[in-house]
Amino acid sequence: MPVDLNKIMQTIRRDAGLAETSGQEPLIKIEALDLERPPQEPLIESAGETYGRPISVCFAGVGTCGVNVLMSLKAQNVKNELVEFVGINSDGGSIKELEKNGFKNNIALSMDSHYLGAGGDLAVAKEMGEKYYDQFVKLFRNNNVDLALIVTGMGGGTGTGVAPLVAKAAKEAQSGKPNKLTIGVATMPEGIEADRRDMAMQGMEEFKKYVDALIVIDQINILDVLDEQNASIDDVNDLIDSRFQIVLQSIMDTVTKYTKRNIDFADVCSTLKASGDSIITTVEASATNVDDIKRELSKALNDKLLIDHSKKIASRLMIYQFYEQGYSERTHYEVVSEIQKLFNWTKVGDYYRCILEEPGTVKFLKIGSGSGGEYKGKTKVIVMAGGFVDKPSADKPTMAIPAVAMPTMTMPKVITPEPLPIKATVATKVLPVTEPPPPTPPQSSSIEELLKKGFSL
Repeated sequence: MPVDLNKIMQTIRRDAGLAETSGQEPLIKIEALDLERPPQEPLIESAGETYGRPISVCFAGVGTCGVNVLMSLKAQNVKNELVEFVGINSDGGSIKELEKNGFKNNIALSMDSHYLGAGGDLAVAKEMGEKYYDQFVKLFRNNNVDLALIVTGMGGGTGTGVAPLVAKAAKEAQSGKPNKLTIGVATMPEGIEADRRDMAMQGMEEFKKYVDALIVIDQINILDVLDEQNASIDDVNDLIDSRFQIVLQSIMDTVTKYTKRNIDFADVCSTLKASGDSIITTVEASATNVDDIKRELSKALNDKLLIDHSKKIASRLMIYQFYEQGYSERTHYEVVSEIQKLFNWTKVGDYYRCILEEPGTVKFLKIGSGSGGEYKGKTKVIVMAGGFVDKPSADKPTMAIPAVAMPTMTMPKVITPEPLPIKATVATKVLPVTEPPPPTPPQSSSIEELLKKGFSL
C-alpha cells in the first residue's frame, strides 16, 4: 500500500501544535516512477569504468614491428571498445596496410612526402620523432588517455628512435593527473641480429626513461624456446605476438572484470607506476591439481623471453586469481605463496613477506580473486610484478663490529691518618692533617704513564 509522506508530516506538525502548511509546496516531493521507461545501464558496469566514463586505453604500435603486432592484436580484440589502436610508422606500405584493416587514427612519419622509412638510421628516426612530437602529445591529450601502451621493436630505425618520444609525449599528456599509466613493451633482436643489439640497447635505455613499466621480450633465447615448443619459423611471429597479447589481455581482464575481492585500475597503477623492468602475464591451468598450477606459474614467470629475475626481489606484486564456485581457499593460499616464492620473497613462519635491505623502497601487494561459470574445472591467474631490487647474495660477508675492551681504572686507596695527640697544657689550635688528593690523570696520558703515577689496571 503506498504511503503519503506529506500527510504524515502534516500530522506530526499538527500534534506538535504547529500550523499546517496547506497551500504551500509539499515538504517532500516524490517523483512518480515511470514504469514505461526502459531500464538504464548502470553508471559503473565494471572495474574498467571510472565515475561517469570508461577507462581510456591507447595501444600505439611504433615502427614496423609495432604495427605488425598491432594488427595481430586488433584481429583478436575487435569488440574491445575500450582500446584505441594507433599505428605510427615511417613506412608508407605499412600505413596503407593499416588503413586496409580499418585503422583510422594512424600517424605517418616522413621528413619529406615519400614515406620511405628511416633506413635503419637512428638519427633520421629521432629527427622524424621530434618533427611529429606535438602530434603525439595531441593524440594522448585529446583522448584523455588513462593507459598508454606503447609497443615496438628495438634495433631498427623508426621503433628505436621514435618510440621513446611517443612515450615521452604520453607522459607529458598525463602529467599532474592521478591514476595514469604509460607502459612500454619492446623486443630485443635475436642472436643472428647481434650487430643490432648495441643500437637496440641504446634505444631501450632511452625508452625506459619515459615509461612507468617496461616489459622486455628478448629474442636472444628464441632458439631455446623453439626447441621447447617445437615451433617452426613461421610460428616465431605468432610466438612473439602472443607475448604482446598476454600483456594487453592481462591488463584488460584486470580492469574490466568486477569481483568481490576486486582489483581496480588504481591498484594496477600502484603496482606499475615508476616500477621500471616489469613482468605482466596470465597463467591458465586445471583447477584440480595444485602442482599443475605451480608448474605453469613457474614456466610463465621464468619465461626465457622475459627478464631474468632469479637474483632479484619484486617489491611490488599484484595477483588476481579467477576460479569456479567452491574453489578451495587453501589452494588459493598455495597459489599466492608459490608466486611470492618465485619472486624471492622471504618465508616468515607459514607465509611469505617482501623483506628488503634497501631502505626507502616502495612496496605494494594486492591480491584479488573471483569466481565465474567460465572457469569450470580450471583457474586463471594474472600476475603483475615490478620494482625489482637485487637479492642479497648468500655469501655476502657481514661486517661485525668488534667489541672494544675498555680499561678498568682503579683509584688508589685513600689512607685516613691517625689524629695527633693534643697536650692539655698547650692552648694551641691543632689543624687536622689530611692526605694529599690522588693525582688526576691528564687527558692524554698513556697507559704506561698512568701506571708510573700509581694507577692500576
